[in-house]
Amino acid sequence: MHRLQKMRAGLPEKVIEVLPASKMVLVSCHSRDKGGDTRKNCDIGCIACGICVKVCPFDAPSVQNNFSRIDINKCKVCGLCVAKCPTKAIGDYLPLRPKAFVLDNCIGCQICTKVCPVDAPSGEMKKQHVINKDICIGCGICTAKCPVQAIDGTFNAARYSLQQQPKNRKKPKLLNFICK
Repeated sequence: MHRLQKMRAGLPEKVIEVLPASKMVLVSCHSRDKGGDTRKNCDIGCIACGICVKVCPFDAPSVQNNFSRIDINKCKVCGLCVAKCPTKAIGDYLPLRPKAFVLDNCIGCQICTKVCPVDAPSGEMKKQHVINKDICIGCGICTAKCPVQAIDGTFNAARYSLQQQPKNRKKPKLLNFICK
C-alpha cells in the first residue's frame, strides 16, 4: 500500500458539497458512512438519525444511505431541524431569528396556535391573539400560514406580505379605442 493510501485509509471522502448559502439552513457534513464511523472521524458529522425528518413541518430533510439532505425547494428556513440535530451537522446561517408579534388585523382564526411548534401564540376564537416572545423561536411558520398576514416581525414576514396581496383587489378596466 502506498504511503498516501495509508494516510487516506479510514478518512471520509467526498464530504464537501457546494450549496447555495442563500437558503440559510444546510447540512454541513456529507459523509455517507454509518453513524458510528462518521462520529469517529467528524465532530459534526451527520449520523443519519432522522430527527430532522421528524421535526420539519415542510418535509424538506430526507435521510438516504446514511446521508441527510435538505431539499432547498421545500425548506422554509424555520430552523427547527437545526435546533434538534444532535450532532449540529445542520448549519444555520440565520442564527438570530427575530420574534413574531401580532398585528391589529388579527381575526382570531387560531391557525397560528395550531401550526406553532412551541405553542407561543394564544388567544380566543375571533379575538386578537398574542405571541409569547419568551417561547417564540422566530421560525416564521405562523407568519407563512396566517391567512390575513396579521403576524409580523419574523425573518420571512416581508416575503409573505408581498406574496399575499389582497385577492379581492379589482383590476383596472382597460378601454378599447378604435383609431380611424
